Amino acid sequence: MREIISEKIVSELGFGLDWAAKRQRTIANNIANVDTAGYKRRDVTFPETLTQAAKNQDKELSLMRTHERHLLPSTNEDLSTTVHMGTSHRNDGNNVDIELETAELAKNSLYYNALIERVGGHFRNLRMVISEGRR
Repeated sequence: MREIISEKIVSELGFGLDWAAKRQRTIANNIANVDTAGYKRRDVTFPETLTQAAKNQDKELSLMRTHERHLLPSTNEDLSTTVHMGTSHRNDGNNVDIELETAELAKNSLYYNALIERVGGHFRNLRMVISEGRR
């Protein structure tokens, strides 16, 4: 039972890292297109994607594993990007707000670093349990 819990933790942390990495690329793309006429801001949806991934986890578990101890594959392809079409900040139709994007970039970086720290902590704990078990 403990193996399943540990595996689920790694899988969910990996999903969060995939989401943060895709969001980082999306925000960087928004910043790169801040002066492109007609460009519309994009974002990566998380709650909807997480709900969908949770629904599909049991299916993935049975369909994509060749052995019960193998980790689940990355769910990065399930991440959906939304385009914000409703607003425009300028006459050229561009709706990218550079201040909002830099704030979102900083927030996403903090989130990503927190997940990396948690993943590292999880594996440090596993290493400690293994090394203490040898004594």
